Amino acid sequence: MNLTDGEFLLLASVMDIIVPPVDELPGAGEMGLAKEAEELAARIPEYGESLHRILEALSLEPSVRVEGGFAALDEEQRMAAIEILEANMSKYFDKFVDLIYIVYYSDERVHERIGWRSGPLQPLGWELPAWDPAILDKVSKREPFWRRV
Repeated sequence: MNLTDGEFLLLASVMDIIVPPVDELPGAGEMGLAKEAEELAARIPEYGESLHRILEALSLEPSVRVEGGFAALDEEQRMAAIEILEANMSKYFDKFVDLIYIVYYSDERVHERIGWRSGPLQPLGWELPAWDPAILDKVSKREPFWRRV
């Protein structure tokens, strides 16, 4: 999936509505996560289809076209356009929101804000007890229960 510059701007604007700024953390679109959304949508067809259909529907929405594009709308008009999509294209809209949440909550800045530790779970994840080979003592003393071939 290759979004045009206009589609990137539209996506970023919508992402900021879905996940608005919180305190010092900017909204999802302002964080520059549109590229990550595009990349994930390219890898997972159901997200790609949802992204394509939602952006297309927004570009065809009469109020958006009359006013000179989504960016020219005030916040109330943007919300109204989004609500129309949510009501009429719920299957695609739900996947679109999932896509935005995935890229947002995958970002290290969000992890830091909400107190999640980023990075791999191991070796810094849960503490595992040291391996105790005595665990296998009972099993190693058993006679084989299988038939040799």
